[in-house]
Amino acid sequence: MKINLKMALMVAAAALLTACGSSDNTTQTFVAASDTTLPANAATVPAVNGTAFTYPGGVPALSTTGTTTVAMTVSPATSTFTISSAGQGTASGNLTFGSCIFAVTSSTFPAGHPLALGQTVTVNPCNMNVNTAGAVANGVGTSRSVALVLGAASSAGASVTISVNAGGQLTLNGVAVGTITLTPVSG
Repeated sequence: MKINLKMALMVAAAALLTACGSSDNTTQTFVAASDTTLPANAATVPAVNGTAFTYPGGVPALSTTGTTTVAMTVSPATSTFTISSAGQGTASGNLTFGSCIFAVTSSTFPAGHPLALGQTVTVNPCNMNVNTAGAVANGVGTSRSVALVLGAASSAGASVTISVNAGGQLTLNGVAVGTITLTPVSG
């Protein structure tokens, strides 16, 4: 009887394994295919509201030469900016998009400077480069970097929390900013 009981258990185990499927049926893992470039606009900037983007060599499009910090804030009512450049001055004002259009309403930059009081500076391109390459599409937030590109100048990377879901939707700091291309991970 003991042998028949062992045989019965082995047959039951084999049947159970067959019913569950083989170990070849693993779920495919997908990752972001590459880094992502997003336009800086009213839909994407809220994901980095108030983040200080630093340009160690200045921003030629803003006529700054020293270390420059740029922060933007978008709310339903207003879009604003602050700019500070070592040894040159500070400016703040209203921000509009289509490029990044900085309308200066407060400034310590000297008269004649593009960031002086009353001036408007349009910078194109105005994008955010997000380090998404290889991010697993599982909806789990991870710390990555994002750089703000103003004209030919790219900021140092600022830390953000990104997540990518199985459909490719990208979020930055909890704000959905678009859909990206995914690629399967080969094993």
